[in-house]
Amino acid sequence: MRHIQHDDKSIAMFHSVGFYPMLMFFALSGFLITYQLEVEKVKSSTINVLHFYKNRALRILPLFYLSIFIYWVVLPYSPIADYYNSVFFKPWFSNIEPLYDIPKWIFLILSMVLLPHLAYMISLMNDRSWMYGVQHWSVGVEEIFYIFWPLLWRKMTNFKHFIIKCFAAYYIVLFGSALLHFGLKKLFHIEWLSHATIVWVYFVIFSNAFCFFIGAIAIYIYLYRMDIMEKYITGRLAFISFVLIIIGMLSSFEFPIIIKELMCTWYMICILYLLKTGKSYAIFEHPFIVYLGKITYAVYLVHFAAILVVMYILEHFHIHEKSLWLFNVLQYGGTLLLTFSVSAFLYEFYEKKFLAMR
Repeated sequence: MRHIQHDDKSIAMFHSVGFYPMLMFFALSGFLITYQLEVEKVKSSTINVLHFYKNRALRILPLFYLSIFIYWVVLPYSPIADYYNSVFFKPWFSNIEPLYDIPKWIFLILSMVLLPHLAYMISLMNDRSWMYGVQHWSVGVEEIFYIFWPLLWRKMTNFKHFIIKCFAAYYIVLFGSALLHFGLKKLFHIEWLSHATIVWVYFVIFSNAFCFFIGAIAIYIYLYRMDIMEKYITGRLAFISFVLIIIGMLSSFEFPIIIKELMCTWYMICILYLLKTGKSYAIFEHPFIVYLGKITYAVYLVHFAAILVVMYILEHFHIHEKSLWLFNVLQYGGTLLLTFSVSAFLYEFYEKKFLAMR
């Protein structure tokens, strides 16, 4: 995007293509984790929360903290430091001035205590900029879900009523936070208080809790409402849902509520239909695809650094000035090659050691 004409509209278009799949991943996470917890609770009448925490921590945290170290300590002082630092903590647009001079260590501390999504919201609201390792925000969202969901699920007595209460609580907090922000802004006109409350509002929005709840609803239908599966989860509905997902991703249209919920709902309909048919698809069972699934976490954390490294090399040799078409081919090809190579290396020689301890 450094070499194309971009504005709010074009950024929204790029954002929706990547952001909606992230929300669908949250919904899938809610689907799978809720299934795991519900099966355990049905079998043993309780949930071993510490065992759950141990498994999640060994899966997520080693690579997460290694990634923080690379993005915050290694790259800012590497041979590409000047280039790297020209991308982060810089406003997206030249006419934006930072509201406050916030030390970088605050963002680092928030990231290390599993609140990178809060750090991202502060950075975004302060000067529309990216912090180092900006993609960590979604890991923070996942981790907060992993921390609280098993505790809540252990106390849950009625599946359906519990999910309804979760939805109600989320939207009460969301709209209550928005009303608090506007109320305090109108009554007191205190700049820092107004900025703090809007950060909180967007923090609640970016928690995307509804995605996990929608995934939990899908598991409820799958486990306990086969009548709904048989009657409503049809091939036609799944096809329509899939088409709507594609349209939504390409539309560049985003809204804090409704659209995101619909995207996750359509995605879960597709998942439920695949489970209903019980068909196995050879492509998903191919060893190469299975291996890609194992390294996807590393791919997500590595890809941002890979983009910058490849772009730095191409710009160093002025490829973008000679041919923008060639630049894009090499940028995408080089990024994919570097991302998956590094991710495979990390999986084989780093992740596996911790996964074996689960």
